[in-house]
Amino acid sequence: MTERQLTPGEALLPRPPGVMRRFLADNPLVVDGTIAGGYLFGCLMMATLDGFNAEALPNYLRFPLVLVAGGKTLLVFLALLWRRKLPLLGLIVISLLGFIELGSQALPDGVAVLFALYAVPVYGTVRRGWIAFGFTVACMSVLSFTLGEPFNVKLTTTLISALLTLVLLMFGINMGNRRRYLAALIDRAEQLARERDQRAKIAVQDERARIAREMHDIVAHSLSVMVTLSEGAARAVPKAPEAAADAMLRGAETGRSALAEMRRLLGVLAEDTAVPAQTELTPQPGTQQLPELIASYRGTGLRVELTETGVSSADRGQELAVFRVVQESLTNALRYAGFGARVTVELRYLSDRTVLEVRDAGGQARPESGPGIRGLGSGKGLAGLAQRVRLFGGSLTAGPAVTGEPGWVVRAVIPVNEDAVDTASMPREGAPA
Repeated sequence: MTERQLTPGEALLPRPPGVMRRFLADNPLVVDGTIAGGYLFGCLMMATLDGFNAEALPNYLRFPLVLVAGGKTLLVFLALLWRRKLPLLGLIVISLLGFIELGSQALPDGVAVLFALYAVPVYGTVRRGWIAFGFTVACMSVLSFTLGEPFNVKLTTTLISALLTLVLLMFGINMGNRRRYLAALIDRAEQLARERDQRAKIAVQDERARIAREMHDIVAHSLSVMVTLSEGAARAVPKAPEAAADAMLRGAETGRSALAEMRRLLGVLAEDTAVPAQTELTPQPGTQQLPELIASYRGTGLRVELTETGVSSADRGQELAVFRVVQESLTNALRYAGFGARVTVELRYLSDRTVLEVRDAGGQARPESGPGIRGLGSGKGLAGLAQRVRLFGGSLTAGPAVTGEPGWVVRAVIPVNEDAVDTASMPREGAPA
């Protein structure tokens, strides 16, 4: 027999064992109605037995006694029917009505008191159970000592009744504690299920945000380079066909690389959690790929210089953040700084932090050969970079140069060995998170 698979929103909730116990737990009105109906049946049986002796009563007393007996029976019946909602009040009503002795109805009244006493610690609290026990013993003691029996018989009857009542109370307290413990377990299981679903939703949202950032970086970089190379090739065709062909080949290679990266990245969005066999997994880019990245931008006409000092912290997550900041900064320089802009990339590895500064000095106006690439920006690149850097406890600033020189400066500071993010748990590019 195979085990049933649980749905994502289904919790493993404990339930009472046994078909009969589950039926009783799911149908409380049936149980209470059966108890109350049994009390009515007992009262009818006792009333039938008392009816044979009714001739001894005067005629003017028979009808009032029937009304009193009927009213008392109805009140006890309602108290038993509502014993789950008002257990202590029901016990008090049944115990007080027990002082109204009407023939043989003392037997069903006594059984009703026991059912009501059991319900107090089960459906109420333990403290109320002890209060109900004291009240019940007091009522039984008063009834016992009003009987025309010797004192030792009255005392013995009271002690035996109190002992039996105590046993019933202990049983009710045990069952009540078990019910409350089981309810607490079910509530805890439901809370854990809700927390699990919330964590899953948060993880999905975080993964979507990560994929969106990666997609933006890939598309912005690749399309910017491709558009620039295509425009250069179009202008160079009449004068330098070989240079135009080379630019077109580099644009095609950039497009193929972008498609491969997007294919790996979109693989995590497939319904099947397993990555297809034809999808090649590669490590995420880092600072070691910066020379290759800068070379691709130099081919578009940017004059980029890279300066590195110090030793990298070897944190793959932080290296990816540095790589993306440089990539976005160079893309913005290519888009807005002008044709042939000069860009300096300074990367300093300090003992406690990594400092990255990308500064462009502006360039010449781009020839009017087309709409250019200014319209390709989404306006979310810097915001995504700032969020990425904040994951590591760092900060990112971007704005005009403050030295009076034309240009734009992007500066990122990332602390070393920051515990804000477990970078070892960050997935490889194209691999499922």
